[in-house]
Amino acid sequence: MSVRTAYLAVVAAVALGCGCSYNPGYFPYYLPGGRIVESHAKPGGMGYFRDFDPKAIRLEVTPNQQVVAPLGAQIVLVGSVLDKDGQPRRSRRIEWILDGPGNIVEADESGFYAGRGYKVDNKYAVTYTNYTTKTITRGNSDPADDVIIAPGQTFCVISSSVPGETVVTAYAPGVFNWENGRVVVRITWGEGRFTFPPPAVVRYGGEHTLTTQVTATGPDGVPSGYHVRYKVLEGPPVMLVSRSGSGTGASQSGTTGREAEAFTDANGQAAVRLVQLDPKPGKTRVAIEIVKPPETGTGPGTVVARRETIVEWAEPKLNLVVNAPATAGVGTTFPVTVALENAGVVESKDAQLTVALSDGALLASSDPPPNRQEPNGKLVFNLPPLAGNSRQEVTLQVKSPPRPAAVTVTAEATTAGGLRATNTGTTRVEPGKLHVLVEAPAAALAGERIPVKIAVTNAGAGPAENVIVWARFDPGLLHPSPDNPVELAAGTLAPGQTKTLDLPLTASATGRYSVRATATGDGNLTASAEPATIEVRKAQLSLSATGPKLAYLNEQFTWTLTLSNTGEATVSNIVVRATIPPEVGVKTADGGKAGAGSIEWKLSELRPGEQKAYSLKAVAARLVDRAVLTVVALGDATSGGRTMGEPVEARGEAATAIIGTPAVVLEVATPPGVVEVGKRVAYTVRVKNQGTLSARNIEVTTFAPPELRVVRGTGPTDGRIDATGKVTFPAVDELRPGQTLTFTIEAEALQPGDARFRAEVKAAHLTNTLKEEQATRVMAR
Repeated sequence: MSVRTAYLAVVAAVALGCGCSYNPGYFPYYLPGGRIVESHAKPGGMGYFRDFDPKAIRLEVTPNQQVVAPLGAQIVLVGSVLDKDGQPRRSRRIEWILDGPGNIVEADESGFYAGRGYKVDNKYAVTYTNYTTKTITRGNSDPADDVIIAPGQTFCVISSSVPGETVVTAYAPGVFNWENGRVVVRITWGEGRFTFPPPAVVRYGGEHTLTTQVTATGPDGVPSGYHVRYKVLEGPPVMLVSRSGSGTGASQSGTTGREAEAFTDANGQAAVRLVQLDPKPGKTRVAIEIVKPPETGTGPGTVVARRETIVEWAEPKLNLVVNAPATAGVGTTFPVTVALENAGVVESKDAQLTVALSDGALLASSDPPPNRQEPNGKLVFNLPPLAGNSRQEVTLQVKSPPRPAAVTVTAEATTAGGLRATNTGTTRVEPGKLHVLVEAPAAALAGERIPVKIAVTNAGAGPAENVIVWARFDPGLLHPSPDNPVELAAGTLAPGQTKTLDLPLTASATGRYSVRATATGDGNLTASAEPATIEVRKAQLSLSATGPKLAYLNEQFTWTLTLSNTGEATVSNIVVRATIPPEVGVKTADGGKAGAGSIEWKLSELRPGEQKAYSLKAVAARLVDRAVLTVVALGDATSGGRTMGEPVEARGEAATAIIGTPAVVLEVATPPGVVEVGKRVAYTVRVKNQGTLSARNIEVTTFAPPELRVVRGTGPTDGRIDATGKVTFPAVDELRPGQTLTFTIEAEALQPGDARFRAEVKAAHLTNTLKEEQATRVMAR
C-alpha cells in the first residue's frame, strides 16, 4: 500500500466513523482539497422530495439587507446553514444565483473532497461550508478589511463595473422549509448614493412632494447630470406637477399627468408634487427610476437604480370619550377624563373642547387648565392638532355637591376642518359607610412572616374615597418599615366593595401580641376593628451532612446525616430526603426508603434538644469534580397536638470529588521464528490506556540494534528515522481511557546476531519512562 493510499484510507475511515451528514467529533488538522466535481444538490430517488438533511434548519447570509457600493468594489457575502439551536453546520451546500449587473468574482473553493466549491459561470456558483477557520485577505497590509470565515461558514465575492442593482439569491438545498432556505441580498452599484422618497401618509384632497436625493461627485465636486422619472402605477386620480424652486426643473409626459421627469438641482435633489384630483381615501403607488446621462452627452442614458413608494391618502376620524366614575361620595372630589381620539392616520386640525357640569358640581382643578369659562359655567379648552392614531386627554377633578345627586358631564369637540364629536358621562353622588376587620393567625412562629390581613368594606350606598387604614401593633412585632402605626392606602371603594390589605409582620421573640386597625375616608368616614391576638412560639430544625472530601473511582465511602431540633417547639411528621448525585451508587441506606435518585426517612416527632443520625454507604461510580449530596428535612411545628404556622425546613449538603488515574501499558510484538540476513521484519508497538483518566502528551520512541536497519515507521503519524536506527514519533495530545495507539516499525536484517529491539513511552503523568525490549535471532543465509 502506498503512502497516499494509506493516508486516504485513514481519512475515509475517520469520515465514516464520524458520519456523513453531521459534524464529525474529530477530523485531521489538514483536509485535502481533491478534485472540483459538480455534484447534484439533492439525493436521487424518493429522497429528493423529503427532508434529507434534518440538521439543516435555516440559511443565514451577511450582509442580509440592502447594500450600496461604489463601482468596482468587491462585496464578500458570508453564508451559513444553521441547525435548530442556531449552530452552524459544516460541509453544507449553498448555491449563489446572481441577477442584474455585476459578476461572481470568486467562490469558496475550499472544503473536503468532493465537497469543493466551483463557479459554473459569472452568474452562478456553488460553495460548501468549511470545517476550519480561515481568513480572506485582500492582499494588502491593512488587516481591517480582512474577513474571517469560521467553521460552518462559506463565502461568495460579488463585484460590478456597471451601475445598477444586483439581486443575489442564496439557496441552501438541504433546508427543507423553502422560506428558511432562501435569502435575497440587493446590491446597488454606482459612483453615487441614492435616497428615494419614503412611504408617506397624507391628508386626502391635498398634495405631497416626492424628493429623490442623488449624492454623486462630478468633475466640479457637486451632483450633476442625473434626472429622475416618476410614474403613477395605481391608485385614486392624481397628477404629477413640477415643484417650484430655484435650480429645479421637471417635464410632464403622458396625457393624464401620471408621468413626470425631474432634474437634479445644485443639492442633488429631484422633486415633483403629487396632487390628488378627487379627494377620497386610497393609496397611490409610484415607480421611481434614476437615470445617469451618457458620457457622450447624447442618448437616453442608463437607469442606475429603481424603487417604488406608496402615498396613502387618509382622513382624520375624531371620537370623544368621557370616563366618569359610576358613583362618588357626598362632598368628595372625583376624577373625570375627557379624551379626544383621532382614529385616522393623518393629523386633525385645531379643536375646541367644551365641557359642562350639572347639578351643582364644580371644577376643583384640571390638567390642562381651561382657556376660559363662559358665563353659563361651560369650560372651554383649545386643543392643538392631533396626530393620527393618537389621543389627547383633559383630566378634571370635580367637586361633588353636598347632597345626593346625579352629576352629568357633557363634552363637545369641534375642529377647524368642520369635524364634530360629542359624549356624556354620569356620576351618582351618594353617602358612604366603612367597616374594618383584622385577620391574623392565632399562633405563629418566631422569626417567620406572620400573614396579617386587614379587610375594609364600604357598606354604604355611595363610594368611599381616599380610604386610609392605620394599623397598630404591640412592641415585639416588626414591620418592614420602621413605622408604627403603618399607613395603608385603600383608595376609593365602590358601594359593597371590600379591599384586603396585607400587613406582613415578624415576631422578634416569643409571646402574645395584639394588632389593631382604624379606617378613615373623605366625608368624615371612620371605623375601628376589634384587636387580633397572636401567640408566637419558636420552632427550628438543623440538618447537616458530612462525608469525605475526596474518593477514588469504584471506592466505597460513607455519608452521615444528623438532624437536630434546636427550637422551642416539638416538630412532628418529619420527612428527611437525600438526593443522590448520579455519579454515586447507594450500597445501604440505614433503613431509608429508596426512590428515583433519592433516599427518604420518616420520623414521627423530634422534641426540643433531641437528635437523630442516619448513615448512607455509597460507592464512587463516575468521575466528577463535585458529587453533591443534598438533604432536606420538612416537618410541622406542633403544640398540644395542633399544627402551627408554616412547615419547618432544614437543608444541608456534602460534596465529594471522585477522581481517577491514567494507566498506560506498553506492548511490543516481534515476528516469530528466525530472520535471515536480507529479509524484512516488522515490529508492532501498542500503547493502551487502561486507566480512568485521559493520558496526555504521549511520546513513543523505538531503538533498533546494529543487526537491523529501520526502513519505515508508521502510526497515527509517520515517525522520523535517524542514522542510529532511532525512530521518533510526534507526540499524541490525548489517549482516552480504553483507547490504543498502534505503531509499526519495518526493518531489514543486516548481519547475524541477537537483535535487541527496544521501545520507550513517555507521558505527562509518568515520572519514569516505560520501556519494553524484545530479541530477534538473525541468521546468515
